[in-house]
Amino acid sequence: MSQANKNNYVLQAVEPTPSGSAYFRALPEKEPKLLTLQTPTIRDQRTLIWRNKNTDDSNKWDGIVTSIEAYDRWTTHGWSTYAPIVGLILIDVEASDVNDFTDRLFAISKEVPLVLLSQKVLSLKSADFWEENFDNVVNLDTIMESYPFLKPWSNTVEDAIHMFAIICRYNRVIGFNEKYAVERPSDIVFEQQAVPQQAWLVTQFYAAKSAERASEIKECLRRNCACPYLDKIVLLNERDYSGVWMNGPEGPIPGSEKIKQVVIGDRLMYADFLRYVNKHVPEGVYAILANADIYFGDSLLELWKINMVDKMLALLRWDQGEDAEPENAIIFGPRADSQDAWIVLSDSAKQRKWDYKPFQFQLGQAGCDNAFAGHMLQQRFCLCNPALTFKTFHLHNSNIRTYDKKDYIRAPIYINLVPTYLIDTRQETIPLTKSVEHLCNQLVTFEVQSSSMSNEITYCTMLEKDGRYKWEPSVENHYFEPAIPVYTWNQPVAVTPNGLVYDLRTIYMGKHADDPMYNYWKGTSADILVPMCKVDTMLAIPFESTAVFDHIDTYITYYLSRVLRLTAMNTTASFWLPPAFAPLLKDFSINLNRAVPFNGQPCWAEKVVGFLPGPCSNELGSEDIACLRSHHEWIMYPLKRVCTVIIDNILTETVAKQLFFPLLMLTGKGWTLRCIKKESEPADFFGSSICITYKSLKAASIWACPKECCLIEFQQELDIRGEIQHLAHVSELKAWVLLLSKGSITDVQEQMAVQLGKWLKKNGGEIVMG
Repeated sequence: MSQANKNNYVLQAVEPTPSGSAYFRALPEKEPKLLTLQTPTIRDQRTLIWRNKNTDDSNKWDGIVTSIEAYDRWTTHGWSTYAPIVGLILIDVEASDVNDFTDRLFAISKEVPLVLLSQKVLSLKSADFWEENFDNVVNLDTIMESYPFLKPWSNTVEDAIHMFAIICRYNRVIGFNEKYAVERPSDIVFEQQAVPQQAWLVTQFYAAKSAERASEIKECLRRNCACPYLDKIVLLNERDYSGVWMNGPEGPIPGSEKIKQVVIGDRLMYADFLRYVNKHVPEGVYAILANADIYFGDSLLELWKINMVDKMLALLRWDQGEDAEPENAIIFGPRADSQDAWIVLSDSAKQRKWDYKPFQFQLGQAGCDNAFAGHMLQQRFCLCNPALTFKTFHLHNSNIRTYDKKDYIRAPIYINLVPTYLIDTRQETIPLTKSVEHLCNQLVTFEVQSSSMSNEITYCTMLEKDGRYKWEPSVENHYFEPAIPVYTWNQPVAVTPNGLVYDLRTIYMGKHADDPMYNYWKGTSADILVPMCKVDTMLAIPFESTAVFDHIDTYITYYLSRVLRLTAMNTTASFWLPPAFAPLLKDFSINLNRAVPFNGQPCWAEKVVGFLPGPCSNELGSEDIACLRSHHEWIMYPLKRVCTVIIDNILTETVAKQLFFPLLMLTGKGWTLRCIKKESEPADFFGSSICITYKSLKAASIWACPKECCLIEFQQELDIRGEIQHLAHVSELKAWVLLLSKGSITDVQEQMAVQLGKWLKKNGGEIVMG
């Protein structure tokens, strides 16, 4: 059973079972609670610093420069190695040689993600020159054409930096006060001066008995000393080991000046870490606790992009292989029940009152990580494990362990933390609005029909495995969606090409995002850098991908049908239309002036109306089909003896004419055979008494068949699908699915003919002949 808590993460209660973890059974006390948390971690403190006059070596924030001289100064000193320059803004230049200037700018543009130039600078060369040689240059004077969520540029360098920060989703800008920033709709914080927080690693060094294991522990210390993002390493040791890093054969370990050793005389406990942070670590420090065989790499830089107030990162490790290369490390599992490094903001620790007794257990004991997380949750820390992005490396190829697996830590509550990615935007299920209307799909009743009872059972059983269609054989099935929510975003937002809604800080997931079937954002980008078009009102009709726009028949059936229903409620709303499809919609009564050319880029709108991903909006209903039929000429009932065959590379025109047509003629004369090809239109389905299909996308147009038309769909028994059968049900067709065995093309074609012949003998009386 799961529920969402106030920190927006999921708590999933798992009751221990007789086959569960052995240490639960071994405890004499009452069985503990086990919670599994899956908390999203957002880059919500991304910081941009204006480095034109800044010459310090702060290496934790992204930089932006507003002259080539500043860029060269920063890169020449090597400061950009760990603090990249992510943007260049030029509003005026004095170039004695224009070609030299553009050559230098071209080289810089290959290192910098985004370059903003004024029209004055751009006028040094022709528009064709910039278009042919640069793909990341934006004109400040016309920037709204690409990024309509911005206001016009005020011609100041500070405002250009502000616009850059909005486009790239920064939360803070360092280098000038807010009074210099033009008022724009953003929540960016401005500071004249600021220093990045330090990061202190707290661990315990020890001399392992095994030479191999001792070498691994020393190597981790050496790599942590070399990590440019660790400012201090505090070793809470059992005894003095300073000779190991100070007096080695090659002298002191490089970076060992960061090390501060404190001899505590015992094995490190979690209580020791918390006590040291509270007493000795200054405010504004990221305090990191890690096992001795853990070291940090470049991904530690992500820490400075996260607001760590009242939050603890508990990180699953990445196991390093024999080659000792971090890029070849493999995540451990990924498992939710293991963490080897923990990070808190010192301020958050200092603001709490601590009873250290529950934390009096050693690092490295079985269950310690789960117990520590449980105690920190009780201290009201938000727990998260963004280990899929945030890599901590584990060096333990010796596989020598010094603890007893039976010696488990006792605790009232254990926490499992599911590894997640760091994300750039907040995730909301639905918009915070009261503007919710509903569409209704009426009850549709149908039976699954095949060539035999056993095939009906096989079809339904295999189809259910996919999870989308759960139908029963030989009984009456129902499709019914009484209330499909239609949401309205009354503030400016963007719509992705596949119909998902987001703004500069938030993506809207729908209520069923935890179900992989409806997590459409997984394969979708909300990249603000992508140029957008702009309209007043846009429709949001979500799909897993943009494949629906690849074919006119899928576009009409699955997208245009919903457009017609929603525009009945919002007559001024715009919608996507691939330009090549416009001539093919000539027979539909729809205003194409509201169409937005579909080019794979998002659209920005002052208002958006539409659906969110989920089961309610996933399937078409009979009302969608009725909408299509009411906006296009349509014949309600079958004509006499018309068989429509949808042609593909297996079900060919030759098969239709030489194998199928003679079978039809055995039932009586007067049959008309229609072969539906790629260029066919909905009208070619009119009046069909039988429609036969295999795998063609043209089958999406069976809505144009009349009611009571018999649909025969061939499917491979190892490739079961339900979409066309569902479409037939809501279109009020009589549908059969006939299963084929695997075989050569000729074998499959012969099976089709045999199956059709049997169907005609058994079900010929179902054909309505006008």
